[in-house]
Amino acid sequence: MRRSVRPITLFSAVAVGAVAASFGLTAPAAVADEDYPSWTDVEQAKLNEDTKQAEIENLTELLVGLQTTAADAATQSQIAAEAYRITQDDLDAAVLRESSLTGQAVAAQATADTSKLRAGLIAAHLAKTGAQSLSLNLFLNGNGADDLLGQLGTASKLSEQSARIYAEASQDANTASSLADQAAAAQAERERLTEQSATRFEEASAAAALTQAALETEQRKSQELYEQLALLKDTTAEAERSYQTGLDAAAAAEAFAAAQAAAAAIAAQATRQQTPAASAP
Repeated sequence: MRRSVRPITLFSAVAVGAVAASFGLTAPAAVADEDYPSWTDVEQAKLNEDTKQAEIENLTELLVGLQTTAADAATQSQIAAEAYRITQDDLDAAVLRESSLTGQAVAAQATADTSKLRAGLIAAHLAKTGAQSLSLNLFLNGNGADDLLGQLGTASKLSEQSARIYAEASQDANTASSLADQAAAAQAERERLTEQSATRFEEASAAAALTQAALETEQRKSQELYEQLALLKDTTAEAERSYQTGLDAAAAAEAFAAAQAAAAAIAAQATRQQTPAASAP
């Protein structure tokens, strides 16, 4: 059964750290509270133009760092969630395969048992109707139903019907054995994927919890940083937030344009490489 990833209700802060470390997840690169400037620091920096500009750059870097940390954590969370989804899909398929093969193996074994019984009845009938040499051989050398099938397969006195029954019994036994092996392999694979799914679920939960922590830190700290920037630049926190949002949008648009240009260049190069090949005799 699928489980939804709701890490905040599943993990304490200590548990999240332990799980993240055990599965190789990277916790958000948090900045200690003492590394953030105090209001006193900002007010003093404003008294001098050089220190004011340096503090503006420092606050801007801290804001960018918060955004980057939250974005990186969200990316890790998406990757972990996708890994869990893929593993769960594989597990669902493995459960169906195991169930199908187990059912087929049970049915095949029942058929093989019936075929073996029919072959045994044929042997008993031949023994009662005068096949003394066969009866004596079975009595002296027979070690059970499997030996009986072997004897029936080679006995020269078997009729065409009994030979066909033996062949069917042998084929049914082989089919039952093959399906039993496949069912056992399917069970082992299902058990492996069950463990892997549990691991992926814990990884995804831990990654989601780290993302939530990074977002909460960004929301809590960014407001104060924007207010401090506003103090230094004699604006408002809303104006500084809008300004930073504009810078982010411009950077994203520039990156998108660069990606489009790179893709177009690759496509053009591929076209040039294909043209001589197409025109060659």
